[in-house]
Order: sequence, then C-alpha cells, then structure tokens
Amino acid sequence: MTDDWLVGGNRAERAHDRLVDLAADLIAQRGIDAFDLGELARRAHCSRATLYRHGGGKHHLVEAVLQRTSAGIVGSIHAAVTGTSGRERAVLAMTTALREVRGDRVAGPFLRSRHAVEQAGAITRSPTVLGIAAELIWLRPGEHDSTAAASFVVRSVLALLLWPPDDPTDEDHAIDLVARAVAH
Repeated sequence: MTDDWLVGGNRAERAHDRLVDLAADLIAQRGIDAFDLGELARRAHCSRATLYRHGGGKHHLVEAVLQRTSAGIVGSIHAAVTGTSGRERAVLAMTTALREVRGDRVAGPFLRSRHAVEQAGAITRSPTVLGIAAELIWLRPGEHDSTAAASFVVRSVLALLLWPPDDPTDEDHAIDLVARAVAH
C-alpha cells in the first residue's frame, strides 16, 4: 500500500479534499492572515502547480475551508433548534451559533483576522447566509419582512462575535432583544 495521497480513487477529489484539510489545519494554527501557499505545498509534499490544479489557489482553498466549517456549524444549529419555535428557537439559534463559531478551530481564528471585518459586509448581504438565518429562526418568505429580519439577526450575531460585550449577561440581553424583534 502506498502513502501517496494522489494515488487511488478519484485523484482530483482526493487531492482537493487533502488540500482543504491541510489548509484548514494551517488556518487553525496561524489564522487566515498568515495562510501561505508555500507552506501548504510543503506540508502536502506537492508543487504550487498541484495546489492550483487541485485546490484552485489561495482564495478557493480559503473559501472551501470556510464552506466546510460553516456546514458543520449550521448542522449543529439545526440540531439544536429542532422541535423549537418562536422566540425560543431564535434565542437557541443565536446562542448556538455564537458558541459553535467561537469554539470552532477555523472560525475562531477567522474572527481574529482582518478578513473578518473586511468580509462582514459581504456576509450580511449574502443571499445564502440570509436564507440560512431565516430558516434557522423559522422566518418564512413574505412573513414579517423575513429578509430584513434575517439581516438583523446576521448583523447582530456578527456584532456579538466581532465585538463581544465584557459582561455575558449583556450578550444574553442583546440576544433576547433580537429574538423578540424577529420571532413570532
């Protein structure tokens, strides 16, 4: 049996997955700001050309890492809110999101990077992010201006992530205010 990670199975898929795994490790260790393709190539024992061929370059690898990380976080939130509704669901979705993001090995360092603030505007306008937020707090399209309510939730969670209050009870109070504003 060989240890060559490019041998066997679907080579392109296997290479991409391996590069995303290693990129996630590097981002978790050093943060997105210090993520370096040269170091990734050394850890993967491949050339930079292989990185671009199978990983798509730095931007694509970072996006793949963030997508994978987000999927896990969203899954945890879905599990937490199952069987709940209204204000309880909104509070649970937001508190779970905060806990999961803060505790994630990739999302945590991302929040401490310059990219987090730079990307905050794009995150709050993303139809995907807004759709997930609306679903998680059980907003239905057309009901109580679901897009504006989802945007308010996303902006509120981002604000708490990027600029957490010193007192945890202030965070709990903010979450409750947001939940009362958007839940029905």
